Amino acid sequence: MDEKGYLSIYEFNLLIKEFLENENRFNSVYLKGEISNYKVYPSGHAYFSLKDDKSTLSCIMWGSNRTNLNFSPKDGDEVLVKGSLNVYPPRGSYTFIVSKMEQSGLGSEALKVKLLFEKLKKEGLFDETNKKPIPKFPTVIGIIAGANSAGLKDIVYNICRRYPLVELRIYSSLVQGKDAPKSIIKALDEASNDNIDTLIIGRGGGSSEDLSAFNDEALIRALFNFKKPIISAVGHEIDVTLTDLVADLRVSTPTGAAIASTPNKDDLLMRLTDDDNKLNKAMNGKIDNLSLKLSLLSSRGYFLNPEMLYVHKKEEISKIDHRLDMAFSSYFSKLEMKVKSIEERLSLLNPYNVLNRGYSITSDEKGKPLTSTKQVKIGTSTITTLKDGIIRSNVMEIKEKN
Repeated sequence: MDEKGYLSIYEFNLLIKEFLENENRFNSVYLKGEISNYKVYPSGHAYFSLKDDKSTLSCIMWGSNRTNLNFSPKDGDEVLVKGSLNVYPPRGSYTFIVSKMEQSGLGSEALKVKLLFEKLKKEGLFDETNKKPIPKFPTVIGIIAGANSAGLKDIVYNICRRYPLVELRIYSSLVQGKDAPKSIIKALDEASNDNIDTLIIGRGGGSSEDLSAFNDEALIRALFNFKKPIISAVGHEIDVTLTDLVADLRVSTPTGAAIASTPNKDDLLMRLTDDDNKLNKAMNGKIDNLSLKLSLLSSRGYFLNPEMLYVHKKEEISKIDHRLDMAFSSYFSKLEMKVKSIEERLSLLNPYNVLNRGYSITSDEKGKPLTSTKQVKIGTSTITTLKDGIIRSNVMEIKEKN
């Protein structure tokens, strides 16, 4: 077979490049699509894909054109672009070079996520009041992640390094694709049957399509109803999923999940050492104080000559006894004087004492004192009491004062 007339692969791709790029139809093309896998590199150039429900197109926007944008493109944005076709012969691939871009609206996937977010937010699934605190000293930590994934290895390594006392339970799951939500829900069911303290859901970064499983409604509801606190370590800092919002805590890296879920053994040892030093210092201080008190007490005369204490206390007792005698004597003297005063006042009030001074008391036969002429009649019997006896009389005459 004669090889003349055969083209190399590169020559063929070069012909395609020349043909397509010389076609006016491909020099100024207007497209509408949804952004995905949008990334800006240090050079300032943006690499991304434009897609619709049937196809995907690789795109580049040079930094000089990107600086003219009046918005910050992101995955899920629906955009209108102008550009031209570029063919790369070494790979036989073509790329759309975007020169202008403007927003058209939310892409279909982004719109679905936005509507779901608003629905679940209204139901209270993202409320801070529903967030559970992360245990400071967990005994068992569960991890849902892709089997043998770099994220899983990172989480396990850092947890074991920080807090080797904790027990880890791994629940392998799909973390990408249409079957991922069901797989993660199944792992959640397994974890709910284990006595774990904290659950970590981990996955590395990716495009919005790669992370779409973590925006699934059934999964979000399952996470909300999970009884233990959940830490979400899905994607990178710029990637925010509904899983992040419903979780009790969101971190941006697998290492962050390890840090958030465990104490650092080095910090604990340092704290224990510090507490031990403080305790020893306090105990030594107490001992020193007691030793000083003992030294001061032992230097007193009583300890040097115990008999002095006896003599001193005996003197104190004698003084107290003397003060008691004086107090009792004074008390009884005052009491005696008070009794005499009362007797004198009572004596003055006794009507019979006046008899000694030449007076008499006249009363009726019943002994009732007579104080008025109106108390008797002619012939009434009376009794007159003197200091040395009584006289019985009958009333012969009654005279009243004018």
